[in-house]
Amino acid sequence: MRSAPFTLLLSAFLFAVGCSDSGDGNGGEAGSGGATGGTGGGATTGASGTTTGTGDATTSTGTGDTTTSTGTGDATTSTGNATTGTGDATTGAGGGDGGSDGAGGGASARVPAASASTLREAGEKANPPILIGAAISGGGLGNNDYKRVAAAEHSYVTTENEMKWDSLEPSSGNFSWGSADNIVNWARQNNMKVKGHTLVWHNQLPGWMSSMTGKENVTNAMRRHITQVMGHFKDRIDTWDVVNEAVQTDSDTGVGNPRMRPSVFLNQIGSNYIDLAFQIAREQDPKAKLYYNDYSIDARNEKVEFVYNMVKGMVERGVPIDGVGFQMHIGPPNNEAGGADVAANMKRFTDLGLEVLISEMDINRCGGVVTADEQLAYYHDIVEACFKLPKCTAITFWGINDGRSWLNSWSGALCNGQSSQSLLFNDQYGKKETYNRVMNALLGR
Repeated sequence: MRSAPFTLLLSAFLFAVGCSDSGDGNGGEAGSGGATGGTGGGATTGASGTTTGTGDATTSTGTGDTTTSTGTGDATTSTGNATTGTGDATTGAGGGDGGSDGAGGGASARVPAASASTLREAGEKANPPILIGAAISGGGLGNNDYKRVAAAEHSYVTTENEMKWDSLEPSSGNFSWGSADNIVNWARQNNMKVKGHTLVWHNQLPGWMSSMTGKENVTNAMRRHITQVMGHFKDRIDTWDVVNEAVQTDSDTGVGNPRMRPSVFLNQIGSNYIDLAFQIAREQDPKAKLYYNDYSIDARNEKVEFVYNMVKGMVERGVPIDGVGFQMHIGPPNNEAGGADVAANMKRFTDLGLEVLISEMDINRCGGVVTADEQLAYYHDIVEACFKLPKCTAITFWGINDGRSWLNSWSGALCNGQSSQSLLFNDQYGKKETYNRVMNALLGR
């Protein structure tokens, strides 16, 4: 393992200070810099098969979802209600059944399966179970090998682009459901749960929405979109990424001046748009699991401090939030996070009575920033950190195989069209050593 860069050492110090004095966490409301694009999806080529690509990404800097570049998109994978306690939160925004230890359902540890032949089986046989997910694209479902591996190895689906605002409501009040319906119906045919992604996000907005002005106009448009989308999928989807990537920093590693990200929602409604979005979502579906999702909140840095205090404030105000998605895009241009840091950050959020999950995991090897040995260690240790925490309810990988990774064609990832080598299956859908390390973590090895 190479020496940690100065920014990571600095962020570790800041995290330690933040743990002793969490502060008010409100910060500024706007600004520039940070992840304006995100590693998010939005690849014009690659796994998605749509014009915006696999994830969401707007420009070239952010870790999360983006609109026009080829970012990594986000897949939050909330688990919904796990049968033995991973689901319902103990206190705060989560609902019911939590044990005194905050693990949910009284569970203090997850017991691995004795054996399993697939990741899906390992997750289903664990006690309590854990969902194993993947970001699925409409284009991918045209490939038989893609479908075979996706269904055999996973129990959870997040659509890469097909539920973004520009896909579902391309013109004001007119909704297009076909592509999203196809993925949801395929998932249900294969006994897979689906997480809706995403209702409110600054990227991949149609022009009519991103240019809208007036608090009342934007509020009404947001309300209509959340109500219509959740209503359409209500009998098929019970977990949602309500708000995605609302916080930015000067660096995509989560370091430097954390603040609310400028967007049509922040600019026209104000910072309370997040509370409002969750309240509207709860009104539409009182039983749904509602999540906040973001990137670079897995390491010890300034961004996770800001997000933690933001979410803590939501819980204290009674905002109906059930959990937090850790995107877990590791490697350029995002941060690196070891298992211990991930475990510590997740525990802080579960101590608020919330669920957590890994929502968009991939580990980028491009540019030699993350070595092969580091990648294997990260995959094992991060998955292990989630698995050991009963209120970490799901692990979703951002794609199926290397050849379809959004990272390959996004300049911010340093791949220059070459394979990012970032996932668990190679171009021919064969299992890689990364797969074995994940399986070991799920089986307690």
